[in-house]
Amino acid sequence: MQTLPSFVYLIPAVMIFGPGKIPALIATIVYAAPPLVRLTDLGLRSVDPAVMEASRAFGTNPSQRLFGVQIPLALPTILAGVNQTIMMALAMVVIASMIGAGGLGYQVLQGIGRLEVSRGLFAGLGIVVLAIVFDRTTQAFGKQLQAKIGITEART
Repeated sequence: MQTLPSFVYLIPAVMIFGPGKIPALIATIVYAAPPLVRLTDLGLRSVDPAVMEASRAFGTNPSQRLFGVQIPLALPTILAGVNQTIMMALAMVVIASMIGAGGLGYQVLQGIGRLEVSRGLFAGLGIVVLAIVFDRTTQAFGKQLQAKIGITEART
């Protein structure tokens, strides 16, 4: 879905739901969800087969293996997917404002449309600051969660 321009899935959403927040939300989900799905799948598949075999040897059922072994070991990759999804959703803010979603994206759009450089610049900086705050928050949450379950990310 990321290879298509975002306007491609805005058009059917606007045709079905009309301009506003709902089609903007749908387009944002369609655009932002693939990194989460892709990185979650990658994280779950990259768990060491020896660890999975050991968990089977201890008699775990598939759900115990998933929630007790695979997800905790794949957590750094899953959290990277969450982080990327948030960043991709913020990237859609200005595009979503074009169909009436409002918010900071609308301020950027107005700044561009009216040649008010300061309005567009400050709203754009607001989006960047919001992205940085969300990035740091998700990273801190991920480190807390990893410390809580006893998983540390390997550094080389």
